[in-house]
Amino acid sequence: MRKSVILATSIACIVSAALMIESTGKASAPSYAPAEAQTASAAAQTVAAAMPVPAVASVQTAQAQWEKTADRIIDMGKTYYGTPYVFGAERFQDSTFDCSSFVQFLYDKEGISLGWNSREQAVQGETIPFDQMRKGDLMYFSDEDYPNEQGINKVRHVGIYMGDGKILHTYEEGIGVIVSDIHGDKLEGEYWYEHFLWAKRVIPE
Repeated sequence: MRKSVILATSIACIVSAALMIESTGKASAPSYAPAEAQTASAAAQTVAAAMPVPAVASVQTAQAQWEKTADRIIDMGKTYYGTPYVFGAERFQDSTFDCSSFVQFLYDKEGISLGWNSREQAVQGETIPFDQMRKGDLMYFSDEDYPNEQGINKVRHVGIYMGDGKILHTYEEGIGVIVSDIHGDKLEGEYWYEHFLWAKRVIPE
């Protein structure tokens, strides 16, 4: 009796499988993977887990050393906003400035030695075209009161380029240290653009 039940069950399974093949055109894949495939898959997962993960690249690149220096010079210079202008001001003190002593004082704090007046400073460093200036470059200007000067004697003023078309400098009694615009300055209009001579780069890379 028991054998008959087993045999009947087996026949029913065979018939069911045959009907499935007939209806789909193919036999169902087994629901399990061979032992060798399971072993290989596990080994691959182990190797993948052990492999180092590449670091994600930072979106922002590290700030260049010259730029850090320029930022420190400009940030310090801005703290002297309004400091009185005195022509021929004593060097290496910060109670009064003229244009060249202001520049000399700030750059000296970063270990950059500059001359004692704007003409001496104007021969230092690398000459930079106007459209290639970057913050921290020094800008040199002529003066409308000295129209006949030639060569280096045309240099009558120096300021620090801040980037974005702005100059940090000092140039007149009653104004003192100030930020000016190269174009359309609220006090001087186009004066700074029209009297620009050249720029020099003195901050090392």
